[in-house]
Amino acid sequence: MENSIKIQKEELKQVFFTLINKIDNLNEDEIYFQKDLYWNINDEELYNVYEEPKNITIGSIKEDWDFLQKILTSDREIINYDFNKIANILRLIGEKI
Repeated sequence: MENSIKIQKEELKQVFFTLINKIDNLNEDEIYFQKDLYWNINDEELYNVYEEPKNITIGSIKEDWDFLQKILTSDREIINYDFNKIANILRLIGEKI
């Protein structure tokens, strides 16, 4: 089985913007979550489906969001790990809407 995949950047952007439009079409200006904590598995173990993860930690949607908001206030630079933080939030949005 092939373990690699290529995704065209433009197509990824189109999918992302289409999903953002779905959020824009919601009737509310805010999205309320009743869940905060989640299991966090490091990348090496997350993508190794042949072994049980050993290094599971607890993450927080609230902490992820607080961290990401600092980008908007220019309190910090964007880092690659921000994609992981927003992915946690997007996963919860996917369950909600």
